[in-house]
Amino acid sequence: MRRARLPLLAAALLLPARPAPADAPARSQWVLATAKATGQGGEQFVSSLRIVNPGAETATVKVTYLAQSLIDASNAASGDNTGAATALLTVAGGETLAVEDVLGTLFGAGLAPFGVPAGGLHVTSDRPVSVLSRTFVANARSSTGVPGTYGFAIPAQVESQAVSPGDTAFVSYVAASPDARSGFRSNFIMLNTSSSPAVVNVDLRKGDGTSVGNRDYSLGTLSAAQAGNLSGSFGYAGPDTNLTAVVTVKSGGPVVVGCSIIDNAISSIAYAPPSKVTLPNDGVFGLALEDVPYNVSSARLDILDGLPVFLGGAVVVECRPSDPDPDARDPRYVTFLGAGEKSGYPPNTTFTKEADGSFTVSGEDELLAIAGTIRNEVDGAVSGSLTFTTTPGYARCPGQTKTYEFRGVRGSSRPSAD
Repeated sequence: MRRARLPLLAAALLLPARPAPADAPARSQWVLATAKATGQGGEQFVSSLRIVNPGAETATVKVTYLAQSLIDASNAASGDNTGAATALLTVAGGETLAVEDVLGTLFGAGLAPFGVPAGGLHVTSDRPVSVLSRTFVANARSSTGVPGTYGFAIPAQVESQAVSPGDTAFVSYVAASPDARSGFRSNFIMLNTSSSPAVVNVDLRKGDGTSVGNRDYSLGTLSAAQAGNLSGSFGYAGPDTNLTAVVTVKSGGPVVVGCSIIDNAISSIAYAPPSKVTLPNDGVFGLALEDVPYNVSSARLDILDGLPVFLGGAVVVECRPSDPDPDARDPRYVTFLGAGEKSGYPPNTTFTKEADGSFTVSGEDELLAIAGTIRNEVDGAVSGSLTFTTTPGYARCPGQTKTYEFRGVRGSSRPSAD
C-alpha cells in the first residue's frame, strides 16, 4: 500500500475544542420564548431583554421576532416566519441596553400573525454581545396585596446548543398534576432555527426511564411553538415532578427547546433548559493513544456526516521487546482509509456501524492488519481500542500484536476532502 505523506499532528489537535458557555458573547443567538399575553388565570405575561456589549466598539444588533403558531390536531405548527419583522438597535461599547416589554416596544401591532402573542427571537450582531431575556407576570400581588412581579430568565442559546439530527436533548423537571388548581404543569417550547421545516420527536419519560408517551411535532420554517401541559397531552395526570422530555430531531433543525414549569396554585413559573448529548460528527479528532512508550505521533480520525472516513497515525511495532537493538523498535506511520476516500488513495479499511451506534474497524495492508472499535461518547468525544497485528509480509517480525486504548476529542471542524 502507498502511504499518505501526511504531516504529523500538531499537539494543539489534542486540546479539546470546548463549546462556548451559555452566557458567552456571540454574533448569532436565539431567545427561545417571549410573550405579551394573558394567562389562563388573568396573568399579564411580559418579556424584557438585556443586551450587553462587552467590547469597546458600538454593536449594531438586529432582533427578529419569530411569532409562535398554534399546534394543530396533527401536532404541526406550520407558521412560516420567513418574512418575520425585525428591529435594529445599537449598543455602545461597554454598555448594557435594556428593552422593556420587548414585543410591545419593538413589534407592536405585529404580535400575533398566527393568533398567539408570543414567540422566539433571533438576535444577530456585528460584534459579540450577551443576551438575556426575562418573562414575568406584570400584574402580580403579594399575599397582602402589594404589587410586584414574578417570572423566569431565559439565556440566549447559540446554534451549537440547539438540537440537530443525531443529537439528543434532555429536559428534566417536567411535571404532571391531576388538576389545574394544585401541583405543577409544564409547557414544552420549541423554536426551529432553520429556513426549512423540522420534525421534533418528544419521548416523555418517568424517573425510572419508562415512557409515558412519544410524539412527533412538525415545525414550519423558523417556526416557534409551545405544547401546553405536556404531560396532560399524553394523558398522564401524575402527580409527578420527576418527568424528563427526551428530545430528538428527525429532520431539519437545529431546534432550540426548553420547558416552563408553572405552579398551578399561584402561577409562579420557572425555566428548565435542556442538556444535550452530542454525537461526534463533522470534525477531525485527535486520538490520544494510551501506553505508547516511544513518544510517537498521535492518531487522527475524521468523521463526516456521522461516518468515519479516515484513520491514520504512527504505530510502534515491538518486534523483540527484549532485544537491546534499537532497530527492533520499529515505528511505522500507517494510514488506513475507509469508504470515504481521502487524498486520492484507495480505501483499505472498513468502518461498520453496529446496532448500539459504535463502529467496528477492519483492514489490512502488506505490513499491518487493524481491528478495533470506535465508541461515541455522550460529550461528543470518541473512545475505543485499536489492535495492530504484523502480517507475514512484515518478514522481520510477523505475528506481533499490539492493542492501544484511545480517547479522541475534536480538534477542528468539518474535515476537508484533501
